[in-house]
Amino acid sequence: MTASNPLAHLQLQQKHREALQQALDWLRGVAQPIGVLVSGSIVRGNPGPASDLDIVVLQAAPGRRRVQRWFNGVPVELFFNSEKWLRHCIREEAAQGRPVMAHMLATGVLVEDSDGQMAAVIESARDVLDHGAPLDADALMRDRYAAACQVEDALDFEGADSPDGRQMLALAVAAVARHAYLSKKRFLPRPKERLALLATFEADVARLLSLALSQAPADAAGALKQAAEEVLGTSGFFEWDSGQDSAEPPQPKTD
Repeated sequence: MTASNPLAHLQLQQKHREALQQALDWLRGVAQPIGVLVSGSIVRGNPGPASDLDIVVLQAAPGRRRVQRWFNGVPVELFFNSEKWLRHCIREEAAQGRPVMAHMLATGVLVEDSDGQMAAVIESARDVLDHGAPLDADALMRDRYAAACQVEDALDFEGADSPDGRQMLALAVAAVARHAYLSKKRFLPRPKERLALLATFEADVARLLSLALSQAPADAAGALKQAAEEVLGTSGFFEWDSGQDSAEPPQPKTD
C-alpha cells in the first residue's frame, strides 16, 4: 500500500522539499522500489548546516547499492537494498553496537510500500532497537582491551602538548565513551552527540571526558585517567586471556 501524501505533514524548508521530490523521481528511474523511506535530521526537524537527506529503498532486484548525489543543492544519500541485504545490515550493525540502518528505519517516514514488506522490515528494526546492544562477554572484553590501549597510549605523552598527543587524547576519550555505552547494553548514538547523551546516564564520566577534551594537556591526562578507571576499571595494561581460537583464517579472495 502507498500512504496518502505521506510527506504532507513534514515541516520541511522549500529547498529540502524540492530536493526530496527530485530524489524520489530520480530513484524510480534507476530501480524498481518495493518500499521507500526517508529519514535523517532534516526529516526529524532538527537539521544542521551540513545535514543530508537519507533515503532507504527496498528494491526488487538482488544486491545493494549506495549513492550520494546533490538534488536542488542538498546532499542526499540513497541506500538501495534487497530485503535480504536490508535485514543483514540491520543485524550486522546491531551486533557491532551501532545500528545506523535500524535507527534510520525506525525514525523515518514511509513513503511507499507496495506489499507491506518495508513495514515488516521497519518492525524488525524497531525490535532490534528495543532489545539493546547484543554484545556478548567476549566482545565486551575485547572492546575494553581496545579502549584501555587507547588510554595507555594517550597517557604515554605525560601531558605534553603536541598534535599527536591531542589526537591520541581524543581517540582515548572516544574509546572510553564507546565502552561506557556498550557496557550498559546501550547502542552507540552518533559521535557528534555521544558525550551529551552519555551525561543522561553517566554524568560524572561525561563530565570527566569533557574536561579531558577542554583542559590543558597536563590536567586533561588526569581527567582521562579518572574516567577510564570508572568505566574500564583500569587506565592501561590489564591481565587477560582470550582463550584458544582453533578456527582457520579465511581464505583470500581470488579472481
